[in-house]
Amino acid sequence: MRPFLLGLGLLGCAGALAAQAPGHWPPDSLINTKVFPKTTPVMQVVGAMRNITGALGVRCQFCHVGEEGMPLERFDFAKDEKRTKLVARQMLRMVEEINRRLDTLPKHDPEHDHAGPSLHVTCATCHRGVTRPVPLPTLLEETAIAAGADSAIRAYRALRERYYGRDAYDFGEASLNIAAFRLGRANRFDDAFALLRLNEELFPGSAAMYVFRGNVSLMRGDTTAAAAAFREAVRRDPANEEAKGRLRAIGRAP
Repeated sequence: MRPFLLGLGLLGCAGALAAQAPGHWPPDSLINTKVFPKTTPVMQVVGAMRNITGALGVRCQFCHVGEEGMPLERFDFAKDEKRTKLVARQMLRMVEEINRRLDTLPKHDPEHDHAGPSLHVTCATCHRGVTRPVPLPTLLEETAIAAGADSAIRAYRALRERYYGRDAYDFGEASLNIAAFRLGRANRFDDAFALLRLNEELFPGSAAMYVFRGNVSLMRGDTTAAAAAFREAVRRDPANEEAKGRLRAIGRAP
C-alpha cells in the first residue's frame, strides 16, 4: 500500500488527532492516535484535518471538543467525546480498505483502454462538501414525506442557491423527476405533482417531466390524465418511445 495512502490519508476522514499543551498550537506530538501512525508528522495530521473539514463542509468542532471562534490551543483534540469523531475513525478505516481493494482490480488493457491517473477514494468522493452524502432525490423524498412538498421545495431552492455549480448535488431535471416518482410509489401524489411542477418551472419544454407525470398519474389510477401527459411528452419529443409505449399499453394509441 502506498505510504499511508498519502493521497487518501490527507483527504480521508478524521481518525486520530493531535493533542497540544495548553496555550500551544500546533502541538509538538500526537497522543490518542487510533488510525494515523504515531510517527506521522504533526503537520501532516493537521493538513489532513484541513482537507477533511473541506470535504465535509464543516469546522473543527464538528468532531472535536471546542467552540466556533475559540483559539485552537483551547480545543481538546485528544478527547473522544463526540460521536462524529468515533464515526470518522471508522470512515477512515473504510476508505483505507476501499483503496486497498482498488489496488487489486485488473489493470488497464493497453490495447483497449488508456490508463489515467491512479484512482483513490477520499472523503470528498462521497461527501463532496456536505456532512451527510445523500443524493438529492433521496433528500427531497425524505423531506416531502416528513413535512410535505412545500418543505421539500424550500429545501431544494435553498440547496440550489448554496450549492449550484458545485459537486454536492445533481440539480439536473432527473433529480426532481426521480423524487416525484418515488413519492408517487409512496402514494404521495400531491407531493409528487408539486415537485414535477417545480421541474417544469426550472426546465420548460422538458418531455421527460411529462413522462414522469404520466407515470404518477397511472399510479393514482387516472388514465385520462396519464394519457394527456404522455401525449404532451410525444408532442415535445416525437422520438420519445417510452411515452409512446405507455400510450399503447393503456390503449391510447399515440
